[in-house]
Amino acid sequence: MPAGETVSPIRRSALRAALCYATVALAGCDRQAPVRAAPPLRIAIDLWAGYYPLLLARELGYLKAAGIEVEISLPENTRRLLSDFSAGSYDGVCVSLGDVITLTRTSPDIRMVLASDESAGGDVLLAREPFADAAALRGKRIGTSLGGFGELLVLRYLARFGLSFDDVKLVNADASSVPELLKRGEVDVGHSWEPYVSMARNSGCKAVFSSADTPGLIVDGLIFRLGVIESRPDAVRAVVAAWFRALAWWDSHPAEGDQRLLVLLKGRTNDVSRDGIKLLGVAENRAKFRQGDTDSSIVHVADQYIQHFISRGYLIRRPEPASLIDLRMLP
Repeated sequence: MPAGETVSPIRRSALRAALCYATVALAGCDRQAPVRAAPPLRIAIDLWAGYYPLLLARELGYLKAAGIEVEISLPENTRRLLSDFSAGSYDGVCVSLGDVITLTRTSPDIRMVLASDESAGGDVLLAREPFADAAALRGKRIGTSLGGFGELLVLRYLARFGLSFDDVKLVNADASSVPELLKRGEVDVGHSWEPYVSMARNSGCKAVFSSADTPGLIVDGLIFRLGVIESRPDAVRAVVAAWFRALAWWDSHPAEGDQRLLVLLKGRTNDVSRDGIKLLGVAENRAKFRQGDTDSSIVHVADQYIQHFISRGYLIRRPEPASLIDLRMLP
């Protein structure tokens, strides 16, 4: 612009508008796009003390401290829990190793990221009265979730009498329904666990066999879909770490832990006892996940379940036992 020349009012307005536009644009460059919060992990569990460290991890704020939100569901029906997981309703579930095997039929890409516990008397076969011999047991109706881990427990019980499934009548029964089925006389023997075992005992039933008779056979754990593990490894790892942190706290504060759980589970159960349940820490997990040729190895036990379910016609595709475990999430 030549010296002494003035800016016309029109040009002055245009320059002012351009300056304002540039200021707004520069401010916009500094503003970051809003960050979308990650959705909560959806995990379903049964009423089983082996799974309660997850509830305590949320109650004690360990999950929140790790920056992870978890929605915990308690369907109170194992069959529905498994079905809903297969349908995609949950990212993870706490289930028995035997149920992990049968889940591979509909959800082949699943992995156990931690072994929560070993049933050491917590799974029980109940009856009105014990059976004296094979003749007394032959032809009786035995209730268990068909296609589930309880089948192998029942088979071990029958083997004591030299019997097999061909010698009895199997009845499909969820653990939660067993006390009522026994009471109504619709089954003669039923497989269940706490708090349902106490319900059955209160009506006069007795234990005739339990997982204390089969060390290592029934192991439970937390599983996730492989896609969840691969897309959100930090979140899954945080859940696992919070789980073990809560377990350590519960071990140190058993009475307070029990009381907190009773409040959390009010209306669902009045029993949070760990009797008959061996909770497993990090060291026990690493030991359980090792290859071995005894029931102390999850891989060995998984192979037994696989062979059983194939023989029963529940499985067509044989999963590789070691492929069902993911050690990467352990602390």
